[in-house]
Amino acid sequence: MRSSERHQLKQDQFAAKTQETLDWASQHQNSLTYATIILAVIALLGIGGFYYQQKREQAASALLSQGIEQFTSPLLPAGTPPAPGQPSFTSAKDRAKAASDRFVEVSQKYTHTDASTLAKYFLGLAAEDMNDKGKAEAYFKDVAGSGNKDTAALAKAALASLYHDEGKDADAISLYNELISKPTNTVSKPTAQMSLAELYETKDPAQARKIYEEITKDKDNSEQVISIANTRMASLK
Repeated sequence: MRSSERHQLKQDQFAAKTQETLDWASQHQNSLTYATIILAVIALLGIGGFYYQQKREQAASALLSQGIEQFTSPLLPAGTPPAPGQPSFTSAKDRAKAASDRFVEVSQKYTHTDASTLAKYFLGLAAEDMNDKGKAEAYFKDVAGSGNKDTAALAKAALASLYHDEGKDADAISLYNELISKPTNTVSKPTAQMSLAELYETKDPAQARKIYEEITKDKDNSEQVISIANTRMASLK
């Protein structure tokens, strides 16, 4: 699988997870705030603070969604008229630049929100499309160290892919193994295993086969995952 194909797959999978992650964060924050109100005995101030933060999360999420819509919009061949009311771009670089403006606004205007952290993750993906590997790495590292383990896992997976593309396989392998040992809602164990096995396909086919075999023998994996692993294993030389 080429880097561009992996990149598009990450966009499709991770964009779908964005709202789910934000909803989980909001619910978690609700419980945390309620407990704080009781312990601190400042109900009015606590409730006010919660609604203020919830409103910021909603506003940040809406703006982030606009950026994701731009970033995942299909590229049009040069000369093709754009659809009315729809974002249209003829190059990945131009599309990434336009979306980055939204992501920067979210990350700077709505600090200390989950949407802000996700915006930085997408800024890393956008930087890759603009061929700025250094900036992409910086964004991914920032998000990888965030407190939300689901968002951090996305960044670690993207960082591992970036390292592999740059020939830093030792760093990529370390991150994939970490994701395998600590799976999350956004990066499951078989997903990380598949990525690691793919890395080994040309580097060490025997190791790739070993990982694919582990996937096929794991009863917790779906039939689809096992089928993909078998197909990849059959293609090994």
